[in-house]
Amino acid sequence: MSKARGRVGAGWRRVRAIPLLLAGLALSACTEGPASLLTTPAQLQERTPFTQVAPTQSWINAPGIVLVMQRGLRGESQQRVALANQTGVPGDNVVVMRAQSLSGRPGRFGYEDFMSRIGGAPAPFEAVTSGDLISAEDDVGPYFWTEQRFGDSTICVLGIRRITSSQRLLPGTATVLDIMLRNCVLGEAEEALGPLMSGSVSAPPVTGAVVGESRVISPLAAPAVR
Repeated sequence: MSKARGRVGAGWRRVRAIPLLLAGLALSACTEGPASLLTTPAQLQERTPFTQVAPTQSWINAPGIVLVMQRGLRGESQQRVALANQTGVPGDNVVVMRAQSLSGRPGRFGYEDFMSRIGGAPAPFEAVTSGDLISAEDDVGPYFWTEQRFGDSTICVLGIRRITSSQRLLPGTATVLDIMLRNCVLGEAEEALGPLMSGSVSAPPVTGAVVGESRVISPLAAPAVR
């Protein structure tokens, strides 16, 4: 009888242990579940569409703004500003910007990484590398660019630059704003580069202000970086 009771007691302890084991597994699943559902930055970027915002919410003060699209991603926001195009060159005139909240001192700007994050270099500059860019500087700081001519009167430029929160007020809590310009015009490189220059990138537009005029505004007026 004592042996039978011993077997029954051991079996009861095993039965009692099963709910505890199941509860532990359930708790583990609850803890690991949300983490397993998190998407990678690339997946999040692919699944998050751009939405249209008012031109006054543009992060730059460029002339010829036609349309402004924006999206918030994990740790950054992106904005695409479509510009007027009076040429017959295929493709859009556009300014693409990436605002990030980085801790510590911003690292060195990476051309290839930036281009991959915004979908690649636009036509006709798909084959351009960082070594093909010309360096220059204005009141805001350094920028890099290259050009391609079509006939005698049409020129396209590709320009990039990085602006930090020490150079101007940036959107929300952003500490770095990376900018890419593709612009084709009937004119010269100086005109084509206008949307990338200090008069355009030193501050966002304000109602009633002169387009291209360098200004400083409150960071409360800028869209937040998500």
